[in-house]
Amino acid sequence: MPGLPYRIGRLTRTREDGTRYWSFCIKWADERGAHRVSLGTDDRAAAEAAAREFWGKRTLATAETVGEIVTAYLDSLGGLKDEKRKREAWVAAKPFWAGLRTHQIDAETGPTYIEQRQRALNTVRNELGLIRSALAWAHKDKQMIPVMPPVKVPAMPDSEVEHLTKAQFRRFLKGCKAPHVRLFVLLAIATGARSKHLLALPWVRVDWQRKHISLKPTRDGDKEAPNKGRATVPVDDERVWEALKEARHMAQTLFVIESGGERIASIRKGFEAASERSGVKCTPHMLRHSAAVWMAEARTPMDEIAAFLGHKNPLITARVYARFHPDYLRRAAKALRW
Repeated sequence: MPGLPYRIGRLTRTREDGTRYWSFCIKWADERGAHRVSLGTDDRAAAEAAAREFWGKRTLATAETVGEIVTAYLDSLGGLKDEKRKREAWVAAKPFWAGLRTHQIDAETGPTYIEQRQRALNTVRNELGLIRSALAWAHKDKQMIPVMPPVKVPAMPDSEVEHLTKAQFRRFLKGCKAPHVRLFVLLAIATGARSKHLLALPWVRVDWQRKHISLKPTRDGDKEAPNKGRATVPVDDERVWEALKEARHMAQTLFVIESGGERIASIRKGFEAASERSGVKCTPHMLRHSAAVWMAEARTPMDEIAAFLGHKNPLITARVYARFHPDYLRRAAKALRW
């Protein structure tokens, strides 16, 4: 794998009877020169696993700092699906943590890092989670450090869900005078889509026959960030389809949301104007929250809301929106009758 401090090669040897055989070996170079050690197998997958194990033990045997431990831990992952995310987290965390020795970490180290990092809590949680996982690996799995340092990952606070009631939405919609702003608002509440996805929506993803809208990317370069999925959703409101038909008739670009013959890069000013006219403060993301809240209030199952919003993990959906479901914790409450 690119970026590893070693390579896997082949090592050929000769038996006493003169026959030759080979096995995979691990190869690396340091200040003392080039090195190679047989991995004892001619199976590639087994060799890769043995190389990770060998390198992890070699690195931890001389590890003195958090940086050396995290590096060994990352090298041991062997291409797991979240390795890239962890390596990205280490790039951010490395300046603070790399030079620390494990005995220097106390209960205040984590909070100090959070204060200095000054980033979103979820971002810092990922970074501290990496540090904790690496130290736990060195302590429990490899038994290379005697005591697990007190690195705590802060709990995720309850999310604030700013949303509109249906009455507020109707008032806000009346304040949307520009056709492209009104169309955006109708699509946002009907699909629960993120703003950037609606602004990038081309007409080819509007399925007039099935009355579906696909928010999934169609180009190789249009890729989504981790845990930020997109859905193909049905649109049930005929008013939305009437607005779409009118916009399609007048369209001058390939994109659904346009104005003056040009694609729209931001809808912020339109929302500010509509908020001022209507007296209802609203942002594009509030409409996504509103769509989810309305579905929850209508007793829609959480996994269905998750699929509609493009959430890859329904637990995230439940954590944010379950409280709006009329039956939330109702069965638990009934169990307490006496």
